[in-house]
Amino acid sequence: MPLRITQYGEAILQQKGEDVISFDINLSNLAQEMLEAMQEADGIGLAAQQIGQATRFCIVDVPDHPDYPISCRLDGKSLSPSLLMPMALANPVVEFLPSEEYFYEEGCLSFPEIRGDIARPECIRVTYQDLDGVSHQLDCDGLLARCIQHEVDHLNGILFIDRMEKKEFAEIKGEVKALKKRTLDSIKSGKKPSIPPRE
Repeated sequence: MPLRITQYGEAILQQKGEDVISFDINLSNLAQEMLEAMQEADGIGLAAQQIGQATRFCIVDVPDHPDYPISCRLDGKSLSPSLLMPMALANPVVEFLPSEEYFYEEGCLSFPEIRGDIARPECIRVTYQDLDGVSHQLDCDGLLARCIQHEVDHLNGILFIDRMEKKEFAEIKGEVKALKKRTLDSIKSGKKPSIPPRE
């Protein structure tokens, strides 16, 4: 059974994660379970806070798109991003590389059916540890860079709505408030809020 994805209104989503210190079979199993939950929900990234754990750990699985190519340099070597997918990142730290910010519509598995334009830098460098605890440095751009920024925000207790401009947020404010109310009502009734079934 896939892990339950936390919903907006649950406090864990705004908690900063603790560093990963154990790189063992439990972490590998968690990565696999998170990947399955993410794929079940049609996502491309998932952070530990989104499955109820305040840990600095996330996974990403960004597909190739012929119209939006992604460039990658892992530990100084250029390679196709498809060779990296899916990725598990422990204790990731993002550094912005010189590039333009651009707006792009983002969604979030903890905000079903809610989307909005967010401005983020095009190019980043992320240092992280893999499932064996080995450190890496990845320079990337495009959707992969955006996805990593989104997930690392989660690990710092920052939500994508926190990055929206006021005018953009105003357009979805009603939906966000309704989602939070449903989540809190579920918690009060003793149920665990979850993503509604897709139609």
